[in-house]
Amino acid sequence: MGTSREEFKPKNPGYAAWQHYLNSNRWAEATLKRLKSWGFTTLGAWSDFNALKEAHDVDMAFTPVLHVGSMAGVPWWDMWDTNIVARMHQIARDQILPLRNDPRVLGYYSDNEMGWWNATLFKMTLEQAPTSGQRQRLINLLRETYRNHWLELLNDFEAEGVQSFEELDQRGMLYLRPGSNGIRTYRRFLALIAERYYSLVREIIRRYDPRALILGDRYQSFYYPEAVRACAPYVDAASGNLNASWNDGTFVRFYLDTLHALSGKPVLVSEFYMAAQENRSANRNDKGIFPTVATQKERVRGFRNTAQALARIPYVIGADWFQYYDEPTHGREDGENFNFGLVDIHDKPYESLTAAASALNLAALKSQPRQARPDAAPGVPPAPRNPLGQFTPMLALKHWDRDRGFAKPVSEFPLADLYLCWDRKAIYLGLYSQDVVEEAFYRNKRVPEIDRGEWIVALGGTNKTIRARIGAGADPKCDEPAVRMVNLSGAILTTRNIAAMELPANLFGKDRFKSGDAIVLASTFFSHCRAYRVEWKGNFTLRAGP
Repeated sequence: MGTSREEFKPKNPGYAAWQHYLNSNRWAEATLKRLKSWGFTTLGAWSDFNALKEAHDVDMAFTPVLHVGSMAGVPWWDMWDTNIVARMHQIARDQILPLRNDPRVLGYYSDNEMGWWNATLFKMTLEQAPTSGQRQRLINLLRETYRNHWLELLNDFEAEGVQSFEELDQRGMLYLRPGSNGIRTYRRFLALIAERYYSLVREIIRRYDPRALILGDRYQSFYYPEAVRACAPYVDAASGNLNASWNDGTFVRFYLDTLHALSGKPVLVSEFYMAAQENRSANRNDKGIFPTVATQKERVRGFRNTAQALARIPYVIGADWFQYYDEPTHGREDGENFNFGLVDIHDKPYESLTAAASALNLAALKSQPRQARPDAAPGVPPAPRNPLGQFTPMLALKHWDRDRGFAKPVSEFPLADLYLCWDRKAIYLGLYSQDVVEEAFYRNKRVPEIDRGEWIVALGGTNKTIRARIGAGADPKCDEPAVRMVNLSGAILTTRNIAAMELPANLFGKDRFKSGDAIVLASTFFSHCRAYRVEWKGNFTLRAGP
């Protein structure tokens, strides 16, 4: 119902149902009538279930978010502490018992945007007391991995305040040694912790509701493969928020495909959204990086692109729009200030958007046979006018033909997409990857050059191999002076590493390219610390425009 009378701030106005409705029942009935007329079927996370379930003829499904881990400090605190486990039980019990007998409860999200930040999790576990079960399991993992040889551990870690395993049992901190293989140990620990979380969550939710679905923890528009694999035995669906890759509502292929492949479960898109500078809430849309366009007409187009694309993916079983109303004019408590609403802060619908939602025939889209998506195998498409231009969030690579220029990876669980295009003077490669970089890995909180993402391109028939370092918020560095590059990346909360390179014709032994020319390429991307690897190989023919 938005902001209460007591919390309403005239200098930062937000949606407030009390300004428009006599009581919660009137608000609930009006809101449900609207949502049903717009084609919505489910009341998602953070919905006011207490008010909405009292309305007449509520035939919409409920999917509450329980926050069963985050409200108890999990996974950052000791998940083997009986007091923390008891707190998780209490959180789940208090929310589930009032709802579990309601047949409209479809399932529960266990948490929201856990993140699973690996370096932070490792560090916070080492900061726990020696009696912590979580810390003890980390020490046991380190002893096992390095065969109780302290010097072997020091090949991968820099130790602070500790000089032996015996001392580490009681205290001390470890940081990743640049250029080492220590990231593998971090990931093994992440897998151990994630398995504990998901097994606990399933046990706890099933204690209080044996029927409803367990819908996962709503990944934060990225995921660690280790966490996804760990969730597989314990959830009924894998859920993840979808921050569109481009502001036309389109998104990379690997994100959902790999999420499904790793989990082996249906996928529920737990958030998608689109904002416009033209809005009635005076939202500036500048406290975050989310898909934003100029007009409501463009916003509708982006919404439709995302919704229709999701409906055509067989393993996607649902998608939650975020959110019902716009954020406050000057932002919510964390500053986020986006035009995400179906209605504005004055309770007036964005009619073009709601009309587009109601016009979608999702059942028909879902029932259509899935057609194979185009790719670059039949031929590489021509480049746009300025392939390396507009290299900013939501615009980088947007104007490429990313369908017909898509290069199929040879890796089983890719965490990146590769796109190709060409003109007379060059071949262009575009890389869009998930690359999670945390400064907390390092004692000096700086990502060294040797640990940045690495992009390697081998040109067939020339014995030429090009190596570039990208990511971590630094400028791209390439060992071939003739190659022009751009890169968009960051550290801490930035998980996208987007790059493009221009490969001049002379690197292929040609003066210029023409339609019908054939090229041979192999490309490899290593993410931060070489944690994950994606490969592409192929013989490609350059084709003329459509």
